[in-house]
Amino acid sequence: ERGSMAEEMRLGFSSIQSGLANLHTEVASINNKLDNITSRLDTSERRISDIEDRVYVLENSLSEIHRSREKCDDLENRARHSNLRIIGLPEGNEGKDPILFMEKLLVEVLGENTFPGRIEIERAHRALRPRPKEGERPRIMIFKLLRFPDKMRILRRALTYQNHKIFFFPDVSTELQARRHKFTEARRLCHSLQIPFSLLHPAKLRLSLREGPKFFIDPEEA
Repeated sequence: ERGSMAEEMRLGFSSIQSGLANLHTEVASINNKLDNITSRLDTSERRISDIEDRVYVLENSLSEIHRSREKCDDLENRARHSNLRIIGLPEGNEGKDPILFMEKLLVEVLGENTFPGRIEIERAHRALRPRPKEGERPRIMIFKLLRFPDKMRILRRALTYQNHKIFFFPDVSTELQARRHKFTEARRLCHSLQIPFSLLHPAKLRLSLREGPKFFIDPEEA
């Protein structure tokens, strides 16, 4: 009986040792997997940190680009400060001397009393695009006045020249044109509701209401 009990104890102890060995192996395997996961997490954290740094740099770069674009657009519009555009002037009427032609045309259509002295134009040219075919809309004429007050005397006038309606508008950058164009729907509503309005520089809508003027810089709000 003692021998049998000793044998059972020996077998039981051997089984426990085997189980412990298997458990040790499994724990070692788990530790190894945890080490791998920790290593991957460290790598992922470094990559995420690197991506965050890059995003931060890109955001700053985009902000700087946006500021630079705004500055360039402002400089471009300042350079166009004394410019005007004529829409509707028949193609080719300006001949070979568009400056002289424009000086004579302005006096002819606006009258000599519009300007206190001789009107002087620094330069004049058609919009830089292909000459239109017969029947197509003529290109815009752009001209720069030597004196800014003359621009204000001309601006926002719709006149008739040789049975053609011609319109004068400020000459602004493409980006600013797009911003001003967004007020088109609001301006149509003003027309239909008979509300006096004006589109101020650079892109601000002014309404003349009974209670006083109201200004909008957001087209949706307007």
